[in-house]
Amino acid sequence: MKINNIQAGKINQYYKQMQQKQTEKKQTKDDSTQISAKAKEIMTARAELKKIPQIREEKVAALKEKVRSGNYQVDSKKLAAKILNNVEQV
Repeated sequence: MKINNIQAGKINQYYKQMQQKQTEKKQTKDDSTQISAKAKEIMTARAELKKIPQIREEKVAALKEKVRSGNYQVDSKKLAAKILNNVEQV
């Protein structure tokens, strides 16, 4: 059987392309992530912190009551020390 007008160059080019695709498939790897035990621990801690209210209502109520009754006293030395500490940090 005789086949006319066959271009061997194109067949070789197609063959090389197919081989290249097969090697690319072998080389590709699936992306994956792994969360370390420490990261899981941090995630759990964050979730627990979100459950805790940021404002301690009982402490605020107690302070409000002291202010209303006139019994709230500020220690001026402690206040000055905290102000100075904040100024030094800036």
